[in-house]
Amino acid sequence: AVAGFQMADINIELKESVLSVSGSSDSEDDAEYLHKGISNRSFTRTFNLADYVEVNAATLKDGILKIDLERIVPEVLKPKTIKVTSE
Repeated sequence: AVAGFQMADINIELKESVLSVSGSSDSEDDAEYLHKGISNRSFTRTFNLADYVEVNAATLKDGILKIDLERIVPEVLKPKTIKVTSE
């Protein structure tokens, strides 16, 4: 959930199987608030991705950031089925 952030405020970076999501808000508001419901402070989250996981896309809708990941295992590493035959 990234409520209060715009697409330009969010940075997504993938480096060596580490996905970093960060957001920063440049709102310099000198007004005094009694209550401020949505926090605009900066954040950084990192995720260690498993082997063979690729980031396909990222979407932001209604304050929810969705990152689509896909695990692509090479054919060499997939399990093989051995057919049993009689002699």
